[in-house]
Amino acid sequence: MRELSRSVILALGAAAVFATSTAAEPIKIASNETKRFEFKEGFERRPKDVINTLKDNEVTRFQTMLEGLDQAYDLDDTLKGKGPWTLFAPSDKAFKKIPQDDLQKLFANKKKLKQVLSYHMVQGKYTLEDLRKKTSLKTYEGHSVKITNRFGNIFLDDAFMSTADVPCSNGVVHVIDNVIMPPLSK
Repeated sequence: MRELSRSVILALGAAAVFATSTAAEPIKIASNETKRFEFKEGFERRPKDVINTLKDNEVTRFQTMLEGLDQAYDLDDTLKGKGPWTLFAPSDKAFKKIPQDDLQKLFANKKKLKQVLSYHMVQGKYTLEDLRKKTSLKTYEGHSVKITNRFGNIFLDDAFMSTADVPCSNGVVHVIDNVIMPPLSK
């Protein structure tokens, strides 16, 4: 009994040390793991370019992202090109996390909209396995996005990657739960 009490005290002490040593950076625990995209059985299809994959997929809706890419000096045409491209695509739910006034201001300023959306684009094809080995990637916008692997879950800056490796004929799409923001120019 005495040995059990000592073990419990040591475990509690270690937990307290761990909690105080990581207080500067809160630990985010994802409700789900980053999972690799898989076609539903019987629904396999030929990969389409990045834009057409966003329009027609089995994962989620990307209507706000598509509208932004169209308005931001034709970034949609860039993502229809040869590539290869990696797109970290925020879902419509991710865009709803931005206050409506701020989202309207962003869409009204085409230069900033292009800057924000091109921060989600990377030249080259980076799969989930590739991203697990990286700490950052230079984006099409010019700044680097921070990549963190937390127990197999991938985060880009503070956005959780919920679905990885949605195949495209000119690259790959990864679904994220927040819009990631570069350092914005004036």
